[in-house]
Amino acid sequence: MPTIIYPPSIPWSWMFQRPQQLLGRFSASGQTVLYEDLGIFSKPGIYPLSQSLLLCQGTSALTVSHQRPRILWLTVPSHINLIENYDPDLVVYDAVDEPKEEFASWAPYYPTILEKSDLIICSSGSIYDYFITRHPHVSLVPNGVDYVHFSPTPPYRPTDLPTGKPIVGYSGAIAPWIDWELLKVVIKENPGINFVFLGALFQLNKFPLQFKNAFYLGLKSYQELPTYLHHFDIGLIPFLQTEMTRGCNPIKLYEYYAAGIRVLGTPLPELLTIPKINLESNPHLFSLRLRHLLEENDLHKGERMAYAQTNDWSERAGRILQHIFQTAYTNRNSV
Repeated sequence: MPTIIYPPSIPWSWMFQRPQQLLGRFSASGQTVLYEDLGIFSKPGIYPLSQSLLLCQGTSALTVSHQRPRILWLTVPSHINLIENYDPDLVVYDAVDEPKEEFASWAPYYPTILEKSDLIICSSGSIYDYFITRHPHVSLVPNGVDYVHFSPTPPYRPTDLPTGKPIVGYSGAIAPWIDWELLKVVIKENPGINFVFLGALFQLNKFPLQFKNAFYLGLKSYQELPTYLHHFDIGLIPFLQTEMTRGCNPIKLYEYYAAGIRVLGTPLPELLTIPKINLESNPHLFSLRLRHLLEENDLHKGERMAYAQTNDWSERAGRILQHIFQTAYTNRNSV
């Protein structure tokens, strides 16, 4: 079995998303995963999260005795320059965002990524379209969900959720790519709805909305997140339509669906083919659709949950491992 190393990129316990989900499932399927945690640690060391998933805090993964082949898993473009430090047998770059606007600083690293990566995994169609004409080993693997984590009805209601009105919620990064101007119109037009926002501030100094019916509750742990989502009447994906968001395959879509809640978003390319989703770009039509959804009976909860279940992270990880083994086999036989 190979060993997969992930250089310091994202704190293991912060915004538990694609890297942690996939690497955790790689380890569950028998691969050794050495996750170099990001942060400053008073007691550096190796901390096992399971028999095959080791958290390396303030310590290099290379200090851990492990088997080859050694696979370097990258999600931060600049880490392509760290390859020599790890002496890997295979380099996988997981491309999760367009190198545009908020992530424009990524673009200069792309020529080196194309040169030195053995396999490129893409989370969205537009990212895949870019790489497929430029690299021999490219695969499209969208985001997913831990269905077992998000689908069960929670036993309690979080005490910081507002009461007395329907809840329309957003879970994810509180970031510049959210259409804040659209939300200002929608929230102002709907004083009878409570709007709840969960997540960490990203490239923003403060929460941008100041309304009596808008509540910013901060970042919630991954463990408690389902207890909030299950109390949303509608889940929001109100992104600006830009070059960067063209490549967004929102994880929140799958999490909302796993929790059984309806979704209203802006028409991002990655959302256009999602079954039973609701999309609007005009603020007033967005607001009108929101009210209609709250008034209608929900007839499609089962279909949404079934869609989420077929897009579980375990399926995604299995597909990626197949691509890794196939690429390794091709490379070995081409030498």
